[in-house]
Order: sequence, then C-alpha cells, then structure tokens
Amino acid sequence: MKSPSVTFSGCVFYLFAKSMLLCGCVTAPPNQVCPPEENIDATLQPPVIAKIMVNGRTQPSDTIVMQASDEEFMIELQPAQADSYFFKLAVDGLSPCGRASIYPQMGYTFLPGGNYQLEYWYEKKGACSLHKTLNIQVGQSISEQAWFRPALIMYFILIIGAVALLWKLDKTRQSLSLQKIRNRIAADLHDEVSSDLSGIAISMTTLERRRNVSPNDFAKSIQEIRQTLSDTQNNLSDTVWAIKPEKDSSDELFQRMKKFVQQMLEPQQIRISFDNTLPHDKTLKITMEQRHNVFKIFKEAIHNIYKHARATEVKVLICPHPDGILLEICDNGIGFDLEAERNGSGVNNYFWRAQEQMIDLKVVTSPGKGVQLKMVIPQM
Repeated sequence: MKSPSVTFSGCVFYLFAKSMLLCGCVTAPPNQVCPPEENIDATLQPPVIAKIMVNGRTQPSDTIVMQASDEEFMIELQPAQADSYFFKLAVDGLSPCGRASIYPQMGYTFLPGGNYQLEYWYEKKGACSLHKTLNIQVGQSISEQAWFRPALIMYFILIIGAVALLWKLDKTRQSLSLQKIRNRIAADLHDEVSSDLSGIAISMTTLERRRNVSPNDFAKSIQEIRQTLSDTQNNLSDTVWAIKPEKDSSDELFQRMKKFVQQMLEPQQIRISFDNTLPHDKTLKITMEQRHNVFKIFKEAIHNIYKHARATEVKVLICPHPDGILLEICDNGIGFDLEAERNGSGVNNYFWRAQEQMIDLKVVTSPGKGVQLKMVIPQM
C-alpha cells in the first residue's frame, strides 16, 4: 500500500505537470513545417493510424475519450517511408503547434481537461500528405473544476480559523486555570491566615477587658498570641514560596519539608529519618498548584503526628517512581480507625487535595498500628 505522503506527492506532481502543459507546447522546427495547400501531394497515401493507446490500453481510432486520471496518450501511424511525421494538437486556450518526428508515433502526457483536435500528416521528398484529424476529449480533474479554487481558499481559511480558535481556547483555558489557582490560594489564606488573625484580635480584646488578670495568665495569653502570629507568618511564607516559579527544584521543596519536620518533631524528642533519593537539583515537572497542595498535605500529616499520634519515630521517604515521585510518611504512633476518621473532616482534607491534582494518595492505618501515608505525584 502506498503511504499517504507518496500519494500526496504524486497528486502534486500530477497537477503541476498538467498545469505546465497549459503554458504551450513544443513546436516543430520551422524548416520542417509544411506550408499550406500548395505543398500537399494528393498522390501520397493519407496517413493511417496503426494504434492508439491511453495509459497502455488500446483505444479505437475515431474519437478518443480520456478520463481526468489518464496520464498518457500515444498515437502510432503506419510506416510510409516518410522523411518526417508531423503532429499538431489544438485545444481552446492553447495555440496550435506542431511536433516533428522521424518515427511514426507521438505521445502526450498529463493533458488538461478539454476538447482537443489532433492533426497529423507526413512529409516525403519535400511534399506533404493530406492532413487528417482526430478528436480527443479529456475529462476535467477536480482541480480544474470552477469550484475548486474557491473551495481550496475556503479550506485554508477554515484551517487558519480553527488554529486561531484553538489558540484562543488554550489561552482561555490557561486564564481559567490561573484564576482557579488564585481562588485556591485566596481560600487557603482566608481559612488559615484570616482565622488566625481573628483569634489574635479576640485574644487582645479579652486581655483588654480583663482588668484583674494574673501575671501568669497574662504571660500565657501573650505566648499564645505570639505562637499564633508565628503560625500566621509561616502560612504566609509557605504560600508565597509555593507560587514562586524559581522554587521548582527538588532541593527547594524537600529541604523545606525536612526543615518543617525538624522544627515540629525534634522538640518532642521524636526520632526523624528523612531519606531523599531524588537526583540533586532536579527540576520538578509539576505545576505550581501541585507543589502547593503537596506541601499542604505534608504539613497537615506532620501536624497530625505532632498533635495526635504519640509517636516516637517518624520516617519520611522521597524517591523516584515509575509514575512520578513517591512521597511516603510513616510513624509508629497509636494510629486510628480510617473509616471512622473519614466520616469526619480531618483525613478528607488529604484526599480532596490529592484528587484535585491527580495525586495517587493512600493511607494505611489501624488502631495501635501507626500510620503510613503514600502519595505518588505525577510529573507533566
């Protein structure tokens, strides 16, 4: 079977060759063209067609009908011991011109559509035989139809329009995606930072109204406010960090994770194993929103270990995975009933963040068995 490229190339060559024939044809040398009637010798036997072939198929010798797909036409005369044979092809839009040959045959290829008249004769000792004619009808190809060029122009206009539309849709999709990221970050800031600031304001108002507060209670309240301010600052810092494009290297993300684990768990005398086997300074092929949500899931998992797990050991593993990057967090704490917890809201935060970013997330746990959290982050 021919390949599409070969077929297309053949069509282009075919149309080109047919169009070139429209420009004219090869004329016989002037000294070989018979002058009008006075040089015709009526005693010479008129030329007789021996064979006509179209694309290698023999045709009758009266009127020739060719299809647009027929590429070659050949006429052969019976030998007449002539000095030269002449063939002149005429068609509307083409100037009549002759071809001379020492052989009694002539061929034409890639004839454009139209009604032709082929005139043929021979010359012997300076005299010409009678001229005879043959009618040839060639069908028009698709490219020669009146509607072809307007349709071709319309086709290219449609292609250009489709490309422009796809470009516009892609820009719109990118704009909507960016707006979605902005909305998500705004929601995170509202949920975390706004609630923290509201808590600080309430604490300050309470202190202001309580006239007789003891020094110990006052110091405790100030400490809580300071801690809330520190958490708020960290949340803002994490959000700003996550949206910076220059923070796309694995070192930036996973060093920040390691630092966070150490800050949260080392003061609690929890042993930490942080193993990162990804290539050094590898650029992550993940989106800004993926990076933001991965870090949020990680922080929430470490917070839950800090608050609820009663663990003495935590292991963090980061390594290559066939589908992307594997991030695994394990602790030897008290664990929990996963089904019961998912009916609440805590663990569900893991899953809806992961689902939005096409992250494969699994949590394996049971009471007294610790918690194992695995997520595979796909790379684009």
